[in-house]
Amino acid sequence: MNTLLTTGLALLAATTAIPASTALSAACGMKVVQSDTDFPMRSQLRGQKGTVFLNVTLDAKGHATGAEVDRSSGHLLLDLAAKRSVLEKWQFDVSHCDHAFPATHQVAVEYRNEEYQ
Repeated sequence: MNTLLTTGLALLAATTAIPASTALSAACGMKVVQSDTDFPMRSQLRGQKGTVFLNVTLDAKGHATGAEVDRSSGHLLLDLAAKRSVLEKWQFDVSHCDHAFPATHQVAVEYRNEEYQ
């Protein structure tokens, strides 16, 4: 499990990237190498938490070119923040992959909110 960088409120909230197991990612060893993830302040203050599963389309350089929510966290703000973060900030290591790109990889973004429960 890769730990993401936390938001400015490190004591209040944390996010984690959990590579979800898929045959494609396991076959070539795709992994998240940078995963700055936004945690909306409104969600933090409301005590929202949960895990968003995203199907991410990657190019040959490991950049996300598309992301779709496969399973929702139950909170639209968290789902949108996870999708936006993956598309704008995440980087994947695809150097061990020898299949054609674009390729799809599933990741899970876990939002934890220990302070506002």
